[in-house]
Amino acid sequence: MCSASAQRRSRHRYSYDEYLAYERDSGTKHEYEDGEITAMAGGSRRHNALASRISAALEAARRSGCVAFQSDQRVRVLATGKATYPDATMVCGPIEGDPADPSGQTITNPTLIVEVLSPSTEEEDRGNKWQHYQMIPALREYVLVSQAQSRIECYRRLPGGVWEYRDATEGAVMLLAGATIEIASLYADLPD
Repeated sequence: MCSASAQRRSRHRYSYDEYLAYERDSGTKHEYEDGEITAMAGGSRRHNALASRISAALEAARRSGCVAFQSDQRVRVLATGKATYPDATMVCGPIEGDPADPSGQTITNPTLIVEVLSPSTEEEDRGNKWQHYQMIPALREYVLVSQAQSRIECYRRLPGGVWEYRDATEGAVMLLAGATIEIASLYADLPD
């Protein structure tokens, strides 16, 4: 989801329990990292259309035993404590909830994470967030979708834990989750 460009609530260090309580009572989504709560900025029409199309492709290709989620699904990296709301997520196998979240609304084992890049979030999505996501043992694929150009980038975890990078600007991208994303179709008739 379009995130971290929004302002930090304050310099107070919040516990994860305080963050969950704040999220429960808030009308907006927030990310959590190192005791800081960051409001997530809303996405543009273009961003939302791309995220919707990716989610639809994931759902259409969903295999038995896999569940696709849209941007309202919170993901927590247990190794670092960071909590985020990716634009799309898929879990293949049993869903593992966050043991620290009594509501059961946070997952910890996504197989696939998709982020639609925004000018305000691209650096975070490519840098800090990506560093955290790599710490999720179940994660097999991290996908970045550009708004500025017809481009999909995929990081795929190979046996042994090495990440392979692929970049596509035309044709189709086959995701591990089984979805084939036709780049021309994904970017056709997008709003500004």
